[in-house]
Amino acid sequence: MVKLILIINRRIYNLFYYIYPKLSSMRSLKTFLVIILVVPVVVRSQPAIDIYLSSRAPESKGLAFRAVEEIHELLIPRSGLPTYFRVVKQYNSNGLIVHEKRFNKAGGIIGESSWEYNSKGELTKKVYRQFMNFKGWITEQVLLTYNDSTGVLEEITTLFENQVKQRAQITADNTRKITEVTIFNEKGVHTGTERIIYLPQNNTIRVLSYKANDQFIGATTYPLDPKMPESASSIKREFNRYGDVTLEALPNSKLEQGYYYEYTYDSYGNWIEKLTYQCKVNKSNRVRDKKLEYKITRKITY
Repeated sequence: MVKLILIINRRIYNLFYYIYPKLSSMRSLKTFLVIILVVPVVVRSQPAIDIYLSSRAPESKGLAFRAVEEIHELLIPRSGLPTYFRVVKQYNSNGLIVHEKRFNKAGGIIGESSWEYNSKGELTKKVYRQFMNFKGWITEQVLLTYNDSTGVLEEITTLFENQVKQRAQITADNTRKITEVTIFNEKGVHTGTERIIYLPQNNTIRVLSYKANDQFIGATTYPLDPKMPESASSIKREFNRYGDVTLEALPNSKLEQGYYYEYTYDSYGNWIEKLTYQCKVNKSNRVRDKKLEYKITRKITY
């Protein structure tokens, strides 16, 4: 029996940032559903190709970021989630993130990430380190390899503590568009497939994920052009004039659960404060019963 359905997308991934640090690699985290059951928690992981599709554009809407400091505050306490943490980010001259550190309320480092790019600005390596109780520091790396002749992405390799855990082999068509991703575990066993569909009329890339037996798992959407407005999806959304989402809800949901967002902006059109509210949303998108759940403040250096 389902107790609660939470809608989580790129704009509210911060709620789970501390618990699911790998989500921070997604500069534009894609929509997925977390269904909390009476017994275990079920989370559909992101596609293997996500790290590539989510790293194609700078975060800023104006001048390139040089540094960003974020303060995250959880205003409705939840078991297992911190009520406060701080994130410090550094960017290269192209506005692409290169380093990030995460601190707890006492100022101790709880995790850090680094990114490397090639001359085209394409991601080639991401390293994530996190401190875990009883284990100490653990490290995960993701390596992206490109074809020397065509420049097309060929392989994504994930290593945990310097041991290969997953390889994703990329297939592209004769126009150099990625069409399929074949995933293998550390033993070379085929564990899944991702098929990519391009919908230029909707500015959308759809990634369809399947198990090794071709059983469908789910779909994830990405913008074809990250600088263009997002297309419609299975999640009901409204946007403001800056292109930031202000309302999200599951259409035709009896629970009517949704999230409402308020922003404060700087002169470049980048938000410097973001408030996330739990709310009820009816079929006509009328919002009621707002409860302030999460607050992020950003200090941006250009």
